[in-house]
Amino acid sequence: MKKTIIVVEGTHDEHHLKTLYPGIETISVGGSAIHQHVIEFLVNHQNAFDIILMFDPDYPGEKIRKKVAEQLQSPKHIYIDQSVAKSKKKIGIEHVSKTELDKAFKHIVVEKYKPSITKIELVELGLEGQQGSRELRDLVSSKLHLGGHVNAKTLLKRLNFIGISKEALKRMLDGTSI
Repeated sequence: MKKTIIVVEGTHDEHHLKTLYPGIETISVGGSAIHQHVIEFLVNHQNAFDIILMFDPDYPGEKIRKKVAEQLQSPKHIYIDQSVAKSKKKIGIEHVSKTELDKAFKHIVVEKYKPSITKIELVELGLEGQQGSRELRDLVSSKLHLGGHVNAKTLLKRLNFIGISKEALKRMLDGTSI
């Protein structure tokens, strides 16, 4: 069985996770500057670890996630909702409670892009381009633990990561599943 390593933005995130979960293996990419030596380490050893990306649920965090993920073959992701990652002035993993992190660790998303839903189907389901679309996207994102307030493009990408079908989404929106 492979050892799991959690990739985070900064040292504060690492310290927070290690305080809550002694023995957890973490590595920091160094924030927006993304240390190249960390990327090289992850790329060179990705077959030895289960790599899970857990970045702040904000714009810089998502940019870092994208840059790191595109270097790896099949990274796993944990998405944290902004509402549980806020302090008075900042958003970050270091502000997430153990209870919320425990929940997040139960919903790891494997990045295996398999088109299962299209942009047109997103529109047909009311998840894009209509009044109330944002609220529906928030509902879907919350139920599937895909991160907080996501735009339609991000939701589509993450839905395809997990391989959900239009029919399953329809049942969820109708309240007959999940």
